[in-house]
Amino acid sequence: MRLTSESNDKDDSESSSRLRSNGNEPWILHALRMTKYKFRITFAAKSGRINFMNKLLATFTAPTNNLLQSEVWQEYEESLGNTTFRVSCDTASALLIKMPLYKDKNFLYCPRGPMCTKEGWHVFLRKVREIAVRENCVFVRVEPYSLPNGITKELGFHKVGQYSPLSKQFSPMDTQILDISKRDDDLLLEMKPKWRYNIKVAYRKGVTVRSSNKLEDVKKFHEMSVGMHDRGYTPFDLTHYERLVYALARGKHIKLYIAEYQKQPLSMILVTHFGEVATYLHGASNNEFREFMPNHLVQWEAMLDAKRAGCTVYDFWGVAPDDDEAHPWAGITRFKKGFGGETVHFVGAFDYPFSPLWYNMLHAYNFLRKITKK
Repeated sequence: MRLTSESNDKDDSESSSRLRSNGNEPWILHALRMTKYKFRITFAAKSGRINFMNKLLATFTAPTNNLLQSEVWQEYEESLGNTTFRVSCDTASALLIKMPLYKDKNFLYCPRGPMCTKEGWHVFLRKVREIAVRENCVFVRVEPYSLPNGITKELGFHKVGQYSPLSKQFSPMDTQILDISKRDDDLLLEMKPKWRYNIKVAYRKGVTVRSSNKLEDVKKFHEMSVGMHDRGYTPFDLTHYERLVYALARGKHIKLYIAEYQKQPLSMILVTHFGEVATYLHGASNNEFREFMPNHLVQWEAMLDAKRAGCTVYDFWGVAPDDDEAHPWAGITRFKKGFGGETVHFVGAFDYPFSPLWYNMLHAYNFLRKITKK
């Protein structure tokens, strides 16, 4: 995340005016005094900025707002046929999902977790090892929001890289989060001007947005997603979306937002609500009436609805690292960042091999497979 402070043009002009008009004070002393004054203002602005970011991150990473470690998500994973486990560490517990790897081999996955102290990590690993032996798991993959200093090296975790086994199987390291507790007018002002304009265009053209959890609308969403294949998007199968909506809708934790023109769907997004965090998980659109800007309006209406539901943070779920224009997510990243907010970089995913031989074999296979493609 980048913390910046902006200069105030009015203060600059007033400082220059006072510097010129004060004839009784040597100019160098006056200049130094005014520089110190300006520094205090800038430092206060940065301190306020840091406090704001700390509060925003504390809300975003709070266990009560972590959908992927919740019992709700555990039920969803079990509806897919996956075996799950709960492992206690410190005062918290971590959700583990057993995933198939190769033939009778498996691995354990801890999405957006664990969340524990340094001592808790030792407890976590000891308990996970027992499960891994019993369930024939080659490794465990974790993706915590943060880590105690030196814990990965101390315990022997490996940072997941491009040649790691299943190197793309983890949550985004970078995301864009937006504080939606602000007034609607302030949220609009913090957007890029073109984004505000596009939302107005959508309203003016008669685009409307409704929310739904009906299976018939989920099927339309899947059909629209399949239609995006030519644009490089590979959707999940219909069963994935149906079970996701079925599992989360019972607790009002998910909504499908549909932007329509004359009852024709143009853009659709799946957004989860959990605690104070709303997360934009999946989206789909077609090429018809794109000039009516339905993609901008559906996000805006989803934000407003999340506010009404008690959410204070809107998570855009994944952006390209360092604004990399060569990254496959470069286009969607520009779209997401146009709504404002803060870019957050997390520590990423880490593996702990319980079977080093198998883990190294899979690592070598993935390495050879990728370099032969180049």
